[in-house]
Amino acid sequence: TLMLTFTAEATEEQKQALYDGLAEMPRVMDFIRRYEFGPDLGLREGNPSMALVADFDSEQDWRKYSAHPDHLALIENLVRPITAASSRVQYEVS
Repeated sequence: TLMLTFTAEATEEQKQALYDGLAEMPRVMDFIRRYEFGPDLGLREGNPSMALVADFDSEQDWRKYSAHPDHLALIENLVRPITAASSRVQYEVS
């Protein structure tokens, strides 16, 4: 799970480019089991701007995703420029 807080300067175009880039990840990496993301609904003040939940069959698949060149390019080009803060957690589901 990843949660991002966007900078105040992040434009709607930049956010949409990020969402479009995220939508490509499962098409590029067929070992992603589930990949869901979206903006915060704004039901509570102070929440992060968006969340991503990605499921994998194994730690090895997560590591392939984490190191994949397309994923790294997405982070560098679309995530970092508009992110003020981020939080992540990896956990195992039985």
